[in-house]
Amino acid sequence: MVTYKREIRLWREAHPVQRALMIRDDADAYWIACQMQHSRIMDPGLAIFSDPRAIMIQRRIDVDLFVVSLHRLSTVANLAAEVADPRDVLPEAITLFSERTAGLPLSEHDADQPPTIANVRHVLEHGQNLEIRGRLGFASGQDGWFVSYRGRMWETQELLAAAQTLHVAIRKAVDPEAFSDFRGDVPCIELRDPADIIQRSDPVSSILARQASAMAEIQVGLQASLPPRPVRDTRL
Repeated sequence: MVTYKREIRLWREAHPVQRALMIRDDADAYWIACQMQHSRIMDPGLAIFSDPRAIMIQRRIDVDLFVVSLHRLSTVANLAAEVADPRDVLPEAITLFSERTAGLPLSEHDADQPPTIANVRHVLEHGQNLEIRGRLGFASGQDGWFVSYRGRMWETQELLAAAQTLHVAIRKAVDPEAFSDFRGDVPCIELRDPADIIQRSDPVSSILARQASAMAEIQVGLQASLPPRPVRDTRL
């Protein structure tokens, strides 16, 4: 996709330290999100509303958000491999992550490509589509929940372990540049000068700017063509 290539180019044009800080912060945020959501799967807390199904519904919601967080972490890993991995440590980690999140076969899967955790995330995002939602299932277990889809099953505890390993690999890839930040220490969120941020061109903004400039020129021309106003003598 052209948009994706353009985004990659912008990331590569960013300063190495700035790029490393942003990727590190995103990786940390999504890894923490995975841990938060899994802890809520294990202990959803008090029911939000008075209904016998409330706790199960809350856990179902947290499984949904857990899968989304996991997918976002894998997206950060793929981005880092493209633009911020000079030591080439991420390809092997991404391959391992793909293997560990491939799910366990429950039966003969469909003739096409077996589903991945990315497919599960897609189904959860488009649950109104019964054609793709039909074979999605959930079940509670001792260490979390099990998610099944198209003859494959995923255990949230195993997915969490895979996410932890991937997060360590991302940090290993970007930390050398991130820790070279002149501010020192480990800032929680990258600090950037707005002037250093690459600004994308906005076609709408440029059109409005040209329109405003043209209107200003027209107004100046109109004012120049008007006859001068008579000066009133205010003397008594």
